[in-house]
Amino acid sequence: MDIGFLPPCLDQWAGRTGRLHPPRPPGTVHGVLELAAAFGYCLVSAILIVLPAEVYLLTMAVVSEVPAVWLALAGALGQVAGKMLYYLLGRGVLDLAHLRKRSTAKGRWVDRMDQVETWCRRHVWGPSLVTAVSAFAGVPPYALVSVLAGTVRMRWWLFALISVAGRWLRFWAVMAVPHLLPDTLFGI
Repeated sequence: MDIGFLPPCLDQWAGRTGRLHPPRPPGTVHGVLELAAAFGYCLVSAILIVLPAEVYLLTMAVVSEVPAVWLALAGALGQVAGKMLYYLLGRGVLDLAHLRKRSTAKGRWVDRMDQVETWCRRHVWGPSLVTAVSAFAGVPPYALVSVLAGTVRMRWWLFALISVAGRWLRFWAVMAVPHLLPDTLFGI
């Protein structure tokens, strides 16, 4: 990546990493603010499902000075903190009966999730496996699995631990993919 205004050593570094500046450790004030922003955005995106956490984190990985592994962890913690609300809904701790009355969920996903719930109730390790797959791959949808985990009485700490691990791997993989592709693919 020949930017033209960077010293040769930084120009070479930017060409290898795709970043315009060397990374600073997350302990700096700027790094901590970026991690807090990643946590906050992912927390909100967990509740408001229309906000894509992956796109935000990928953008942050490109422009931020914080290493992607730390951004992925902050994003995973934010996502799981937000999904704990869905878990508590399934558990019955938060009761939104007025939403259930207006819900008209029908179709294949409802039938499939009923099958998944039945399967999870038959297998002790079922909720853990479904949570791990959903947290990493997103299928079945992680929001639905969060409610399901509460419904089948999965331990909250186990749900949180498996979810953080799965989301961290997912976000880290999303941020690592552009760096694994050849530079010629994007014309850089």
